[in-house]
Amino acid sequence: MVEGKSVDQGVEFMAGSVPIALRRHAAHVVRVSLGMRPVGAPSSYLTAQSVGEVSTVVPGVASSSFRLGELTVEFNAAKCEMVFSDCAGRRQLRVATDRLALTPRARLMLGTTGEQHFYGLGEGGQQFDRLAVTRRLWNFQANRGQGADIAVPLLISQTGYAVFLDNSASGMIEPGELDGARWLEYSAAPGPFDFYFFGGPSLRSIFGDVADLLGHATMPPRWALGYMQSSRHFNDGEEFHAVTSRIRDGKHPSDAFIFLSTYGAALGWNQGVGHLEFEPTLFSNPAASIKRIHDKHFHVFSHEYPVLHEKSPLYAEALRNGYLLNHAYPRQSPGSVNEAVYREGQRFLDFSREDVRAWWWEQHRPLVAAGIDAWWLDGGEGPPADVELKAGSSTVLHNRFDLLRQQSFAEGEARDNPNRRPYLLCRSGGPGMQRFGAMPWSGDVNTTFETMETQIRTGLNVAMSGIPHWGTDTGGFYSVGPDKGELFVRWLQFSAFCSIFRAHGHVWRRHLPWSYGVAIENICRTIIELRYRLMPYTYTLAWQARTKGLPTMRPLVLNYPDDPNVWDLGTQYLWGDDMLVAPVTRRGATHWTAYLPQGSWHDFWTHETYSGPGGVTVEAPLERLPLFVRGGAVIPMAPVLQYEGERPIDEITLLVYPDGNSSFTLYEDDGISNGYLKHAHVETRFDCNSDANSLSLQIGPPIGDAALLPKERNYVAQIRSRTAPSKVVTESGQTLAEGKGAGPHWWWDGNFLFVRIEAEKGTLRVDW
Repeated sequence: MVEGKSVDQGVEFMAGSVPIALRRHAAHVVRVSLGMRPVGAPSSYLTAQSVGEVSTVVPGVASSSFRLGELTVEFNAAKCEMVFSDCAGRRQLRVATDRLALTPRARLMLGTTGEQHFYGLGEGGQQFDRLAVTRRLWNFQANRGQGADIAVPLLISQTGYAVFLDNSASGMIEPGELDGARWLEYSAAPGPFDFYFFGGPSLRSIFGDVADLLGHATMPPRWALGYMQSSRHFNDGEEFHAVTSRIRDGKHPSDAFIFLSTYGAALGWNQGVGHLEFEPTLFSNPAASIKRIHDKHFHVFSHEYPVLHEKSPLYAEALRNGYLLNHAYPRQSPGSVNEAVYREGQRFLDFSREDVRAWWWEQHRPLVAAGIDAWWLDGGEGPPADVELKAGSSTVLHNRFDLLRQQSFAEGEARDNPNRRPYLLCRSGGPGMQRFGAMPWSGDVNTTFETMETQIRTGLNVAMSGIPHWGTDTGGFYSVGPDKGELFVRWLQFSAFCSIFRAHGHVWRRHLPWSYGVAIENICRTIIELRYRLMPYTYTLAWQARTKGLPTMRPLVLNYPDDPNVWDLGTQYLWGDDMLVAPVTRRGATHWTAYLPQGSWHDFWTHETYSGPGGVTVEAPLERLPLFVRGGAVIPMAPVLQYEGERPIDEITLLVYPDGNSSFTLYEDDGISNGYLKHAHVETRFDCNSDANSLSLQIGPPIGDAALLPKERNYVAQIRSRTAPSKVVTESGQTLAEGKGAGPHWWWDGNFLFVRIEAEKGTLRVDW
């Protein structure tokens, strides 16, 4: 056997009757082609990828070890297997080549080595650790159940590797055993397909490689990371103006107001599901109505399904041009829950056609002209498997269906509004949806504490599937039982630490901040204000999502993969790297237990310090979300704004928890345009070095387009300190404090030392 034979691009060989091609895709990524699938096959999520040339051909009887980039693949004919090793030389994955099949169903056996746990596979299912889980790869929506299910055939191991199965066809992943070892069996609709092996060098680095393959997330507009108030149906055209005015009058920070479609006699923004025309009762003058909302500094969403109604003015043209599929939403029987929703039998558009995608966006231009800022794309799970699309059968295009619809909007925005960032709120999707500016929410789920708890695991599954942004209907959608506001508050606390911070529900008037009385309203306002105070930190997480592929919600296993206690911990998570969120998911709870990984952790509210690893129980009154900050964290915070852009952020508070040497780099841009794609952004690094007796805090110079910053930017260092300082010295050598006391530029409140730094950069030194 030849050990580590280096090859230029790749090799080809036979495994029984199945031709296999190995290709170096990137330094830490190998592409494996099982069979000869043509470029642009409809079953590929990566139709734009070229197959590339193979420089070396090895007969199928050979046993060899090949070096592809920094990875090694061994083919052992005697054992009938391939073994993939990561860049550190660790054998991570086995493939049983004698079990390969392409007909009557494609079949692949993946063998694990040692202690491994798996994550990803998309949105569906309630388990966090995907080891020994049976998973159907087929997009659907389960009302009153788990909600939406988005299939993403990406498996990530905590040992530091991943496998992406580039096959959109209906498939299954099931656990099993072979020769006394644990295996995962993947089976799908027949035909050749590719898979990709990602081999390190670390678990976190895999997310960057996955983003390079599937597409990097766009930067969301900064307003889209604020609070979004959703609605459903209205009695008249003044009610939604009253709601938006009540939000502003009540000082509830908010950046978006979202409309739903008309359903039967229940009036929404349009004339019904499958229509793109405004409902005339509510919107006698659409542009004027939307301008009134814009004038209160809200961005506006419209809502739609990927269908046309036979009474739509667009229907005849679409039918004449063959744009519609020969499948309609099922007509419901009288009295059924969906009778008023889909009883008209609206027909799907064929988004597999480029001309349909372009035409569909063209029909949205009047909505853009009327002032619609973003798009709520509901439905989208795709037609049944027996429906034929122009590009192929729904058997292989069903899971890609909503990606094609999202592509329509992203490409349309790029043509018509090249400097406007696309933002799509989607119920369905798939691998790479983030490159279209699409963020999934979890669909129509029940309003129970039990459902809320499953939503945490669901969000972490999405996070580990290469999709960095996600959210829920705050409070749940389907009203199951009475709620005096406790569930809504607890869910709002959870949602404040999701990319999508949006309240919505079937009985939507129960999902307003003031729905449960003044006491609950005040709690809701405080939660929303915290989200806005954290906006500089959160917006930087969005930049990390774009550049590094890292999710905003990070399961603890992502940062602490060697800690067995977090391998199946799906009820709490990290917000970025520095904040640990442990949502309360039990009615009546006043205390809550959280697990803290290695290091020091500070209770955000009481300032008490804990040492991990280990569990802690903290007080959790209704107004308080269990929230911890990592020792060493430097968290930039802004003043509370009522909406994005209310005024320049000319002062930033740096919340500092000294613990050795640490840093944070703040990202900023104009928050709305695509200038960031041309390097129109600025980064500012903060370094903190501390020991038991002293601390130095360095505010670095802005790197990039400093014109994007306010003309005068000041900082307030808020440093966790159990005692008053003996000396505080600025970069210029000015001594602000000697001995106990306070001055105009510093003060100590018993928990934190505050120092005002009236400069864009500088060094602060503190002695105790």
